[in-house]
Amino acid sequence: MFWPATIAMLGGALFLGAAGIFLLAIQYHRHGRLSWRRTLTTGAAVIYGFGLFSYTMLPLPETRTAFCRPGVAIPQLNPLNFLNDFALSYELGMRHFLTSFTLWQVLFNVILFMPLGILAVRWLRGNILLGTLIGLTASLAIELTQYTGIWGLYTCAYRVADVDDLLTNTLGALIGSIVAYLPMFSWLTGPREPSAAIAAPRAVTRMRRFMANAFDIAFVLALVMLTTFALEIAEKLGAPQASYNLTERWIPSISVALVFLLPTLAPGRASLGQRCAWIRIAGNNAREVSAWKALLRSILGLGGISFAFQIADSIWAVSPWAWLSLLVLGYLVLSSIFLLMDRSGQGLAGRITGTKFVDRRMR
Repeated sequence: MFWPATIAMLGGALFLGAAGIFLLAIQYHRHGRLSWRRTLTTGAAVIYGFGLFSYTMLPLPETRTAFCRPGVAIPQLNPLNFLNDFALSYELGMRHFLTSFTLWQVLFNVILFMPLGILAVRWLRGNILLGTLIGLTASLAIELTQYTGIWGLYTCAYRVADVDDLLTNTLGALIGSIVAYLPMFSWLTGPREPSAAIAAPRAVTRMRRFMANAFDIAFVLALVMLTTFALEIAEKLGAPQASYNLTERWIPSISVALVFLLPTLAPGRASLGQRCAWIRIAGNNAREVSAWKALLRSILGLGGISFAFQIADSIWAVSPWAWLSLLVLGYLVLSSIFLLMDRSGQGLAGRITGTKFVDRRMR
């Protein structure tokens, strides 16, 4: 009972650690700001999703044919068959019935899907019907996955597909959808706000710029890691080994270009992270600047610093140019100090290029 919960907590924590910044970027882009209630509810939904997987799919068999023998994982297709088991258990006494595996299995199936109904009503802003349908759909998907051995991944089913599980899971989602209206679950609902696209412009604070920078750095690191991982998989499948120039220079350089440089040249004059935070590069008169000036601002700002950081190993590998790393480090320190002391918040790159950050919705 407790082992799958541990797996869910660890899996959810690892997922949020790796993808949490991207979930925040989506939330910021959709609503124009972050909400602690939305963030906590999203985290709870992620952990619950891992829990649902852990309790219904784990542990996995060691081999594809481990359960291919007679009498194992036979599907139960008789609706309400558990009532017969209840009757047989009750004949042995009330105490035996209350402690029977059959009763607690049914109760657990109901309890397991109650959070799904609660999240459907509160997190997705649905109603009782939607919560029940989501529970039915999720349970049906789980039972079919069990029946097919994870859709053919295993030669034979390793868990029992039970039509009663479908009924009790759906009942749990229905109950969860009803109790979701209790005031104790009101914190799960984020504040009602219009779409960020039609919201009024807001001041670009240092915290807002920090969030945009965090989004950009996460996008770059994700592109580098995913591309490198894909090359490693291809190499294991027989492809030639990737060269040093590709992994240490070209992939980081292209990743920075895709996140910082190309979006900055496009209309809107902002990197991907800045677009998520609804800010753009503008002139001191708040009008859109030319492409070359926006590009220069990005190169002198976080875009150039990220590029230097990504290819730092390459710079140090070429001894005549090793001093560039120290130069970049010095510029980074100087820019950070200047940004903290500059009341206008333009930063060193903004002062040099005569640009600043404004809300994208400002015309």
